[in-house]
Amino acid sequence: MTKARLMLTITLITLVINGLAGCSSTPDVDTSPDSEIIPLIGVGPQVGKLAPDFEFTDAEGNSTSLSNLRDKYIILNFWQTWCQPCKYEMPLLQDLAYDQEKADNGLILLTVNSGESADTVQRFMKERGFSFPVLLDVQKGISRSYNVRFIPTTFFIGRDGIISNIRVGAFMNEDQLEKILNTFIK
Repeated sequence: MTKARLMLTITLITLVINGLAGCSSTPDVDTSPDSEIIPLIGVGPQVGKLAPDFEFTDAEGNSTSLSNLRDKYIILNFWQTWCQPCKYEMPLLQDLAYDQEKADNGLILLTVNSGESADTVQRFMKERGFSFPVLLDVQKGISRSYNVRFIPTTFFIGRDGIISNIRVGAFMNEDQLEKILNTFIK
């Protein structure tokens, strides 16, 4: 095996392991009291980087973008209707979407259905009694910009637009979600 092929194999294995394990680190930024928060690394779907921007239509039919939600804590969750782990965590997301205390602290939940039609998503939501906000990513453009390979995948984006945590896989209980939220919302 050539050295280049060996390095590529090691890199791919590392990416797979990191993707399966998820990420849970603090952003690589200068957070001293005198500095403004400036990312030391560019835009990308990784912890410590500025979250990729995208446009969407909100529940009231208004067009906006992720960057217009700065000064809010964003939870960006990618899912599909056939995904069993997605279905498992949805009651937690439903509760989170309507938690007034968290909303008062600036938390917004955006869920992204990746690759399915509006009819499929609407039928699924109605059958299961869910009403949290869902963005349709029929062409998977948002999913590609966030390099989503496994679902569910959840990105925690701070008020500064920097990704602070990535969770690959479902939240199994409220405690798992609350643990991240307690460090996320300051």
